[in-house]
Amino acid sequence: MKKQLAWFMLAVGAQLTACGGASDLEGTLPEGSAPEFPPQEASPPPVPVDVTPAAVGDTTLYADALGSGWADWSWATHNLAVTSPVASGTRAISATFGPWTGLYFHNAGVPTAGLQYLELQVHGGATANPALTAYATVANQARPTVRVNPYCDGGIIRAGAWTRCRVPLSALGVANVTLDGIVLQEGAGRSLPVMYFDNLRLVASTAPTVSITVSPTSASLAPGATRTFTASVTGSTHTAVTWSVQQGPAGGTITSGGVYTAPQTAGTYQVIATSQADTTKKATATVTVTAPTPGGTGKWVSGYYTGWNADMYPPDKVDFSAMTHIMVGRATPRPDGTVSAAFDNDNGPQIARTLATRAHAAGRKALIMVGGAGEHDNWVGAASNANRARFVQNLLAAMDSLGYDGLDLDWEPVETADKPNLLALVKELRAARPGMLLTFPIGWININMPTDADPWFANLVPYVDQINVMSYEMVGPWDGWQSWYTSALQGHSGNRPTSVSASLNGWVGAGIPKAKLGMGIPFYGMAWRNITGPYQDFTHWSDYVGSDNSFPYKKILQLSASGTYHWDAVAAASYLTFSTPVEDGTVRWISYDSPQAIAAKGAYTRDNGFGGTIIWSINQGCTDPTTGANPLLDAVRSAFLQ
Repeated sequence: MKKQLAWFMLAVGAQLTACGGASDLEGTLPEGSAPEFPPQEASPPPVPVDVTPAAVGDTTLYADALGSGWADWSWATHNLAVTSPVASGTRAISATFGPWTGLYFHNAGVPTAGLQYLELQVHGGATANPALTAYATVANQARPTVRVNPYCDGGIIRAGAWTRCRVPLSALGVANVTLDGIVLQEGAGRSLPVMYFDNLRLVASTAPTVSITVSPTSASLAPGATRTFTASVTGSTHTAVTWSVQQGPAGGTITSGGVYTAPQTAGTYQVIATSQADTTKKATATVTVTAPTPGGTGKWVSGYYTGWNADMYPPDKVDFSAMTHIMVGRATPRPDGTVSAAFDNDNGPQIARTLATRAHAAGRKALIMVGGAGEHDNWVGAASNANRARFVQNLLAAMDSLGYDGLDLDWEPVETADKPNLLALVKELRAARPGMLLTFPIGWININMPTDADPWFANLVPYVDQINVMSYEMVGPWDGWQSWYTSALQGHSGNRPTSVSASLNGWVGAGIPKAKLGMGIPFYGMAWRNITGPYQDFTHWSDYVGSDNSFPYKKILQLSASGTYHWDAVAAASYLTFSTPVEDGTVRWISYDSPQAIAAKGAYTRDNGFGGTIIWSINQGCTDPTTGANPLLDAVRSAFLQ
């Protein structure tokens, strides 16, 4: 490190601009160290000249701009004037770290007598708890390198949010000296997505005030349902809390780990976290316990839960108060009539049992999703005359062994030759178990192709409880189409020939009653390059970037920080645009269902007498797997069940 600093001081070059852009100095050194010399192909970081010493008592390194006397010697790609996100004021610093690269702020000399901490605000961007280190310099010589993360509120740097960090100057080895540099450096030898910094300062040796926050601050639960709460204590190294319920046992119970179980009685209750470091400091979350039946709307909300995304929305965090049915996927047919119940997860059967148990405790119904895309040939073999009886018994056995109420038969596509055996399968299931639930998903309708609404499917109506339109991803870079939304409620025309309303009404015309017909809502978005929004001609098939599993709502929220939200009142559809492309450096707009779009769909369902909605998939709506926060599911509850 001493060699590196000496090299900095001897290097000659132009001063960096405020928006940054120095070459990355990437090395292959142990974690926590800085490069002794930059790689030979990298340009050396220029040494700024004419540095003005900081005034006595001036402790600000950065607040909207560099503080007096501080100069930018950074060698990571960075910008000192981003406008979003900011912790306070109007500007912040963005940094895109390569391995071991850093932000470096230099001063002619700042006495640290009477100062105690290097304080800063850090925003992890898309990265949860990125490895960040810091060191200070005295006479252009580096003092010890320390990890920043343990000194941040809660002990971590959060993704998608600002976190305050206070690194003791004693840990940096610069207490009661005159320092001349502060470095913030990537500390694990990795390249990171952009992250942000704000309010860098040296603060006086005053004792920090203990404060406490709780997350989530509110929750709606069914009787007997559970939700995990977390607490963050700042201002003390003792971060433990004591959990309690204000109403006592009548208001539910909570474990020492923050797992709350709602009482059987509907009402409003308060969960309290009390700091053990200062018992006068408390934080409260409000829990609303609702009755186990929908609020008189008669509409269904059938949410698909996918085993391959279980880590996005752990089964013990699922909010059943926002659904009437959960459809857990998936079991798959085999051509010989047997059934695989792996649920696309090494722990699939246990996940399925947990979800069924929790659904029933909340007064909800649980169905097994059977099949899905890519299973057509297996459906054909299993439902054949030779294997159908065995298939029916194996499906019922899977239901019974896992504790389920019914089946969602996801046979797609349904070819003309498949129809007799599909109808026979549905009839035999209904005859074998008259009280079971049976649901069936169907495709959306292109208004230019009325034969898409095949009247044959009306044959299923007497035997199934729900027929749900998979009204999402209703667009593609196809010849003659304009760019359009993944799930527009209205606004269809000749060159954007589909919408949720057109699809629902097309199926009504084909003989499916409204009361058994539901719409589909995606909890993910569709991302596009080249084109910059809706109502544009596609340029090429490669305009499409990604959708299901690639752009869940959590990612959309993170990307929205640098985008602009739009609402198309004609289509009742929401989308984001980006003046600077995001994600892979090419994405210009994302179509998705916001809470505003979901509210419009709930109103349309109620006003027009349709049965309800399916969600694909509730996993992709979760924004915090630790707490189970799922803003889109909350929006569905309000739109369809209240």
